[in-house]
Amino acid sequence: MALELIKARAIEVACELATEVTALLNDAFPDGAPDELRNYYARHGIPTTSLLLKDGSSVVGHLAVYERHIRIGGDTVLIGLLGEIATATDRRRTGLARLLIRHAHEHLQAQSIPFSILFAFEPRIYLSSGYQPMQNQTTFIDADGQSRTFVFRGSMYAELLADVWPNLPIDLCGTAV
Repeated sequence: MALELIKARAIEVACELATEVTALLNDAFPDGAPDELRNYYARHGIPTTSLLLKDGSSVVGHLAVYERHIRIGGDTVLIGLLGEIATATDRRRTGLARLLIRHAHEHLQAQSIPFSILFAFEPRIYLSSGYQPMQNQTTFIDADGQSRTFVFRGSMYAELLADVWPNLPIDLCGTAV
């Protein structure tokens, strides 16, 4: 059966797909259980775009796209932040995450957004999607509401247009996703 891509602003907690998406996210991110979908939105806000992959009646992939103005050095830049990238356990290592990321990049490029960043538990997974390790000193708001600044070893960037990623301090102007 062919995969179906569903593009929405956010997955409504009451919608018919919410139970499957929540189960998928809880499996991928057990620290957020028992309700990763609701908890994620509570921490980070509603994404600009949510991407789902369905195979028949089953949700097999999820990715949240946030568009945010951040500061890089002295400039303010609109970037994409990717979060909650998850695939069904039995479908991992089949290219579904790469497919979701490709669609996210196409969405961001259509908006003329030059960069995408993500924060990965396993950075090597994202190398094949064009991500490179980010060495920037990063300021962000932590879960406790406090501002933190450091170089996060799982942070990665992808250049989506002709702009070159600057190795300057960045301020996410909010939480990491």
